[in-house]
Amino acid sequence: MKLRIGTLLVFSLFSMIHCSKPAENKDPKSKLAELKTQVKEINQQIKELQLQIAESDTSIVQAKSKLVILDTLKKREFLHYIELQGMIDSRQNVLAAPQMPGVVTSINVVEGDRVSPGQILATLDGSTIRKGIDEIKTGWSMANTMFEKQKRLWEQNIGSEAQYLQAKNNKEQLEQKQKTLESQLAMTIIKSPIYGVVDEVKIKLGEMASPGLSGIRVVNGSEMKVQAKLSDSYLSKVKKGDKVLIYFPDSDSNLESKISFISKTINPTTRTLIIEADLPKGNQNYLSNQAVKLKINNGIIKDALVISSNLIQKSINGENYILIAEESNGSWFARKRNIEMGIEYNGETQIKSGLKTGDQIIISGFSELVDGQLISL
Repeated sequence: MKLRIGTLLVFSLFSMIHCSKPAENKDPKSKLAELKTQVKEINQQIKELQLQIAESDTSIVQAKSKLVILDTLKKREFLHYIELQGMIDSRQNVLAAPQMPGVVTSINVVEGDRVSPGQILATLDGSTIRKGIDEIKTGWSMANTMFEKQKRLWEQNIGSEAQYLQAKNNKEQLEQKQKTLESQLAMTIIKSPIYGVVDEVKIKLGEMASPGLSGIRVVNGSEMKVQAKLSDSYLSKVKKGDKVLIYFPDSDSNLESKISFISKTINPTTRTLIIEADLPKGNQNYLSNQAVKLKINNGIIKDALVISSNLIQKSINGENYILIAEESNGSWFARKRNIEMGIEYNGETQIKSGLKTGDQIIISGFSELVDGQLISL
C-alpha cells in the first residue's frame, strides 16, 4: 500500500512539473509567480498524501504519535469581574484641630483612649484672652452702674435722652466684647466631635499648634468603608448597588458588599473616579488605611464555552486557534480550530465561535503539535 501511494506521489510531482513548465517567452517575474504557485500546490498534495499514508498504515501510529491529555468542553456560567486596589477608611475619621493658633498647655488623652462628643482633649494658652475678659468685666461694672443711674433719671424725666442712650450703648458694647473674647477663649479648647478612639496625638506640650496642621485624630471604627479609584473606561459598566467582593490579603478572607457611592467627578489627571462600599457595622477588626482588593461583578454569561487562556495559540496569519482531538479509523489526530474570543478574566477566555459542546480539547502536549498530527491518549 505504501509503495503504491509513494509511486503515485512521485509520478504526480513529475507530471505537474513537466506539464506546467513555464513558457520561455514569459518575463522572470511571471515565471517566479507561476513557480511559487506550483510549489504551494505540490506542498499541499504532499501533506494530504502523508495524512492518507498515516491513516491507512496503522503499524506506525504508536511510533509517531504524541502523548496528550484531553478535556471535554462543556457549557457553564462565566463570571467576569473588574479588579481594583482599595483602602479601608472610617466614615467618622476626624482630626480634632485647634480653631486658632496657640501654645499647647495641656493634653488630656493618649492613643487608645475612648472619648465622647464634647470631651476636652487638649487646651491652648488663653491667658491673654482671660486678662482681656477680666478688664472688660471691670469696665462693664462701671458702665452698668452709670446706665442704671441714667435709666432711673430718664424714667423721672430728668436729664437728656442722649445721656441715657450713651450710657446704654457703653454697657452693651462691653457686653458684646466680652462675648467675643469668651468665644475666642473657647477656641483654645480642643474637644472631640464624635464618639470614638484616639488614634493619633499630633501635638506636643509647649509647641505651637495651628488650625489644620496639628490636632488629635479620633476614629469611630463601627462605621467603616472601602474606597477605591475606578477608571472612567468602566463608568458605564458599574453602578450604585452592584455587588462587590472584598478580599483581605492579611487574613486571606472575603466578604460581599455593594457599591454605596460613585463620585460624580472624574479626576482630570488620573482619569479615575471614587467608589465606596460599606463594611459590616460594629466590626472593630478593620483598620483605617488597611489595603484590600475589590472585585466588582460586571457581567454574568450563562451557558458559555470557556477554556484556559493558555491553550489559545496564534497562527502566522494572526488567527487565534486551539487544537482539539478527533478520531478517524481507530486513530486520534490533532485538528486545528480557529476561534473567536470573547471576554477574558482570571486566566480563562470565553469562546464565541469555533468550538462546540463535547469537543475534546487538548490541554497538555499541544505546544508541539501541528494540524493533522497523530496523537495517543
